Amino acid sequence: MKLKYVLFSTCLMSVFLSACTLDVARPTNVNYISQDDPTWLQHLSKIQQIKSYHNQGQLGYINNKERFSTRFDWQYQNSTNYVLALSSNISSSTLTIEMRNNILRIFDNKGNERSAEEARVLLIKMMGAELPLDKFAFWLKGQPSQNTDYKVGENHLLASFDYPINGQTWTADYLSYHSNLLPLPKDILLKTEGQTLKIRVDNWKY
Repeated sequence: MKLKYVLFSTCLMSVFLSACTLDVARPTNVNYISQDDPTWLQHLSKIQQIKSYHNQGQLGYINNKERFSTRFDWQYQNSTNYVLALSSNISSSTLTIEMRNNILRIFDNKGNERSAEEARVLLIKMMGAELPLDKFAFWLKGQPSQNTDYKVGENHLLASFDYPINGQTWTADYLSYHSNLLPLPKDILLKTEGQTLKIRVDNWKY
């Protein structure tokens, strides 16, 4: 069975959107402050203490040929144990990407399961690149990876960073944060040449 058929037919989670919904330009009028800013470093220390968490939201992806949107449910314990469940707004079908004890598997709620290699390729199809989900766990928190070129905004929170993946450089821009006691990301824009991944995080539990 072709992976595209698995993704767009079996799981029934492909929802076509207008280009204006997903193909968002990177912000250009952002003012940055030092990475040594005390308020930022205090915030960074707090989010580094969040070792496991649970959030839900929406993923939207667009490239030169296709686009889709899906709901996601992300439960993260550590780099070898996490679950990413994807579901359609228009059906009861779900697709689950599960890492348990460092073993990756992918399956749907109809009993179809893919091998680890098929799961890797399917993730590339879905995300446009082999995005490392263990790094994704930190990016969702607004925590830059070590040795990453990142910038801090005037709100004393992570504003953007660059990350190379298999010869491509992805940029991440943090467009908005939830106004909680501990601000955590709400809208994140990931882009590389010809590809855009937009993330909306609706809620946080940690």
